[in-house]
Amino acid sequence: MQITFFGDQPPTALIELRPGCVCPQCRVASRFTLVTNVKSDILGPDKIKQFIASYSCDNCLAPLPIQWTITGWNGNRPIVTSPKVVSSIKELFEFEHVPESVKTEIEEALDCLSVSAFNGFAAVCRRATQAICVNIGADATTKIKTQIEDMIKTSGLGDEWKELAYQIMLSGHDGSHPHLPDVTSERADVLLSLLKDLTYQLYTRPGKIKQAALLRQSAINSSKTKT
Repeated sequence: MQITFFGDQPPTALIELRPGCVCPQCRVASRFTLVTNVKSDILGPDKIKQFIASYSCDNCLAPLPIQWTITGWNGNRPIVTSPKVVSSIKELFEFEHVPESVKTEIEEALDCLSVSAFNGFAAVCRRATQAICVNIGADATTKIKTQIEDMIKTSGLGDEWKELAYQIMLSGHDGSHPHLPDVTSERADVLLSLLKDLTYQLYTRPGKIKQAALLRQSAINSSKTKT
């Protein structure tokens, strides 16, 4: 998560900094207010190099912990740099018209991703794909392969990424898939994009089209009744 600063920039005294970013709780770009007192009489003598300060989101008032690294002292005030939000952040996902059985697996995958458990995320992505196949039934694997190919082609990622996606999402066995390659942050981002594209093309988009058609037909029937 990229933190921005309003006014003074680090490294400088903690109390002078006003950080902000997209709040992981309310998902709104906001400033954060420092709500804890720094124990300089402990940090200094004990030569503590890193600590966590608690902030409050100015928009939703939710707590937000930020880790700082001490680079020096100005009197009894620590000079800090290298801020890092240590709260887990769950990715947004559009679940409109997505079946509950598929949604449950995706929610678990997103939980893994929120704590940077990338291999676990990949394993549960496989389970989500299995749930999609069970829900759709006939030709499900073909439809999923087509969506993977279209997404890889559109993004210009190349055959290496396509084969990796096939291996993780379609060719893995049940369980933790120890034979699969390690999943890095970059690979997890691609898998997340694939999963979002799959559910949108297979569920959300058709569902919205069907819903719009039903509303249109209802309006036509209502008009005929009035005449």
